[in-house]
This record gives sequence, C-alpha cells and structure tokens, in this order.
Amino acid sequence: MHISRTQPLVTRNSLRLVLLLIVLTAVDRASAVGQTAGEPTRSSMLEAARDAKNAETSPPERSRVERALYWYDNQYLLAKILGGWNGFHLGGGDFPAGAGVKYGVGFSHAFGSGRLERQPNRVGIDTVAASSTRGYSRLAGALRLEQVGGTPVDVTARGQYYEFPQEDFFGLGMNSRKEDRSDYLLESTEAGLDVRWQPLNLITLASGVSYLRPKVESGTDARFPSIEQLFDPATLPGAEAHSAFVRSDASIALDWRDNPLHPHAGGRYGIELSDFRDQNLGSFSFRHVAIDLQQYVPLPNRYRLIALRALAVLTDPLAGQQVPFYYQPTLGGSSELRGFREFRFRDRNSLSLTAEYRWEASWLLDGALFVDAGKVAGDRRDLTLRDLNVSYGVGFRVHSNNAFVTRLDLARSREGFIPLLRFEHVF
Repeated sequence: MHISRTQPLVTRNSLRLVLLLIVLTAVDRASAVGQTAGEPTRSSMLEAARDAKNAETSPPERSRVERALYWYDNQYLLAKILGGWNGFHLGGGDFPAGAGVKYGVGFSHAFGSGRLERQPNRVGIDTVAASSTRGYSRLAGALRLEQVGGTPVDVTARGQYYEFPQEDFFGLGMNSRKEDRSDYLLESTEAGLDVRWQPLNLITLASGVSYLRPKVESGTDARFPSIEQLFDPATLPGAEAHSAFVRSDASIALDWRDNPLHPHAGGRYGIELSDFRDQNLGSFSFRHVAIDLQQYVPLPNRYRLIALRALAVLTDPLAGQQVPFYYQPTLGGSSELRGFREFRFRDRNSLSLTAEYRWEASWLLDGALFVDAGKVAGDRRDLTLRDLNVSYGVGFRVHSNNAFVTRLDLARSREGFIPLLRFEHVF
C-alpha cells in the first residue's frame, strides 16, 4: 500500500513535550557527573512527560489538504460519484479509442451481506448498456457465483452484443502506411462461461469457453474510406467470409505486486493460451498465445521506481487455414507504442517492450518518462529486436494514497505527436 509522505501537524502540547525531552537529555548528562540529593530523577521526569502526553485530549490536527486526501481514500470518491442509486450507475461500455463521447447505464448487485468482501456462494450480477457519439454500442451482462462451496473458485456466465462501426485499419505488416487509413464495422454476438481458481494468494488459474459470431461490414467514418475501397477483401482473411467460433482459454498468472491498483514494487507474470475453432467454414481455426511480463523496481527512494513490461502475442493457424484480420494482434494506442494511432500496426504476431521511470511529484501526482518499442510480423521468427518502431514521451498520473485515478500521456513518434487521456493504468 502506498503511504503518503505528508505528516500531521504538530500540536502545541506535542511541541512542549519535545522541548521537555531536550531538557531531560541535558539533565541526564548532568546526572552522569553528579546528582545532588532532592533533585528529580530522570525516570520520574520521563514519567511526568508521559502523563502530560496522555493528558492531551485533542488528536493531532490534519491540514485541509490532508483531510481531503483522507476523505478520498476512505470514502471512495469515484464510487460515490459513479455509484448511482440502488445498484444503477453510469457505464461507458469499455469502447476502443476513437469511439467519441461515451454514455450509458449499468446495474450491479451482489446478493448477500457485505458488499466489499467476497463471500462463499454469493451471487452477483453486472449489466451495462452503452453508446457513443460515433455510433458505438454495447449491451452486456454477467452472472457470477463467488467462492463456490466455500472454495477459492469463482464461476461467471456472460454474454454481450457490440457494434463498433469505425474501427481503423492501415493494412497488414510493418510496411503499412499512415496514408492508407481506412475503417470497417465490426459486429459480434458472444456468450461464455469462465472459471477462476486462486489456490494461493499469488497465483490465479483461469479457464473458459466462448461462442463468438463476428461480422465485418463497411465502415461509417466519413473522414476515411471504408476498408473495401483501399484493400482487396479477398486478401484480408475474414473480410468477406463470416463464420462462428468456439474459443477455449486457459491462463495462469503470478502476481506479487504490492498494490495492483497503484504498484510500486513486485511484478506480475502471466500467460494465456486460446484455441479458436471455425464452426462453419473450416478456414479460420487458429491458436493464440499471449505472454505478459511486468516488473516494478523501486529505487532507494521509495517514491521513485522503474516499471518494465514485455508483451508478446503469437498466433498459429492450423494447416491450410488463416487468422481473421480482426483477431490479429495490433500495436499503437493507449498502452503499446503510444506515439502511434490505435491499431496502427497489425499482423499475426506482435512484440511490445515498455520502460517507464516514475516519480512522485506530490501527494496526488506522479510524473513519468517512458519509451515504447515494438513490431508486428507474419512469421514469429521475425520478432527480433531489429527494426523496432519506437515512441517516447512524458506522462502525468493522478492518484490517491491507495489507487490510480487517471493519466495523461504526451507521446511522440516518427508519425507525430499524440496526447492520451485515459482512466486506466498503462500497466
């Protein structure tokens, strides 16, 4: 847990106590030379000082800034603003960047006592309906059962429908051009079941199965041509032929960060294996592997640290089949290669490396200097450290004593300058 460096103001009585202790030290030194009869002993004076301290009835006073921060940490400010009424709250839909202004409503409720603590066999529901000014929409719901039978196992049934009408596409591979920016509509209906098991505090195992029915159509962004106007759909896997998929997942993560909401030390190392099976066409079955390594190295002063991340996403189509372009990994946007636009680079495999130097500028503001590097490749053997795209910049992160609130990253690359205002950590 992050600890504020701001200390309570010293009261007048405390100041008197400090002066008294100084006098006691001088008396103690004098008593080492010789002590006359009738003079108070050091132990009796210390006892008198303790009695004076215990007699104080008013607690130390906090400054106005300290009181505001204490209230934020203990009253959950964002939860009060967004928490809504009787489980209803504002919902943003978790749309990709570029969706415009987001708005919506959600409902969350846990059946059982104790809202903040997980309990055996407690049932919870989460739903959201959201849209945006650029036509993005999502309708989603989940039913979860926590700690089934008193074990560290959670089960979640979920489903969603979404339509993203202005997803950017620049072409495949590292040689794609900024000038070839186009867009497409991605629509999908999904349903799934997930199981999460935490046998130890630091280790989480998860598995799941999902049914996915994606569809690609012409984009609606009037600023750019639709994808079929710049690229031959026959050369883009999945652009013309639509199919349904059954996705199976398995993952393991070791998480020993000191505070996942605002880490200063420790690390998280995770790997997820997924299998996509084409249910209709027999043309787009593939495997997907994501390896995510994060490390936080505190410097001698705890209020400075180095944050490191390496992320590799690999796909492997079955013999004679392909990976749909909309399921291929991408680089660019708010967390990888921040100096490039969202979805700027796309191919069957990707590698992303990030380093950040973070320091606490004040009780509520962190500064950061960052460098991102990465590449995509059709063949995983080409994911070397040569010819990486690079972006760099400076960031500002607002936080409380315990949790991250928001960040502003000012990133630059060979393609220009991009400001990014987000409400989640880079990592």
